[in-house]
Amino acid sequence: MKKLINNIVPEQIKAPIRSSKLFKNIHNKIHASQLAVSGKKLDICASEVALYLLYAGKEKYVLRDKVCIEVGSGWLLTHALVFHLLGAKKVYATDIEPLLQTQCIFDAISKSVDWSILDSLSNFEDRALVESRLSKLLAVKRFSIEVLKDFGIEYIAPVDLSIKLPIEGQLDFIFSKSVLEHVPVDDVIPLLKNLVNELSEDGFMFHLIHLEDHKDLDNKPFDFLTYSQEFYSRDLQTRWGNRIRRSQWKEILSHIETLDSKFVFEWSSKYKPLPTEIHPCIRYIDEEDLRISHIGVYLKRTSSNTISL
Repeated sequence: MKKLINNIVPEQIKAPIRSSKLFKNIHNKIHASQLAVSGKKLDICASEVALYLLYAGKEKYVLRDKVCIEVGSGWLLTHALVFHLLGAKKVYATDIEPLLQTQCIFDAISKSVDWSILDSLSNFEDRALVESRLSKLLAVKRFSIEVLKDFGIEYIAPVDLSIKLPIEGQLDFIFSKSVLEHVPVDDVIPLLKNLVNELSEDGFMFHLIHLEDHKDLDNKPFDFLTYSQEFYSRDLQTRWGNRIRRSQWKEILSHIETLDSKFVFEWSSKYKPLPTEIHPCIRYIDEEDLRISHIGVYLKRTSSNTISL
């Protein structure tokens, strides 16, 4: 029914409703409560982070006493909590909008499987220390921004990281999952530049980028490739995805001087339908380039940091 309404109701009617404070409050609460018992449970996020660190070739104590930032921390901050479990000294959880629903964090933790969290993270931190930190999280029945600060997690939203990073000192680890594809094209380079400028000498980044059309991921994952650049506004880039394909991401990242970038994995939607026509404004190499649905990018700083395009 929700998809039917989305497809029938004109965008000019939906847009003002979606931007209203009442709608945002209701949507954020409902969405957070659903995520807390599904894709943003702490055990799932722990498995994801462990997998990404394995792809990046990282070993034990990789985040112990480190300063981390999550770009686009969302409604529950469960990835930020994973960094805490791995011994991070400080975690900045940031977002372009204040989405956090602290009342749902307890469910995301308590409804997770303890041993799964421990098994996932024990490759990167002493199991006993992870278990001790997890026990302290489980003891909290009501989370707040102040309680999160006690665990070394600082929530900063709203903030536009393409303009400025509101932090003190350098960062050892920069992370995002399914966020960079929502950054408007014009803001991608400024955002990357700001992140690189704050990366410590031994610091690294990991970004999972989801390249499909977020309007209808299941049925029309590439439909947004049909629209002209004039029609496809910043708002649509933020909501449905900025349409940057794998080859263009590779080009952008290759121009980050003195920072080694590596695509550690990529997944393809081989059997989902492509539009019959791709708009000429879309930059791509071939059909394979169009069909890449996810990329995992590992970046490590070498000496200095400059972006030239």
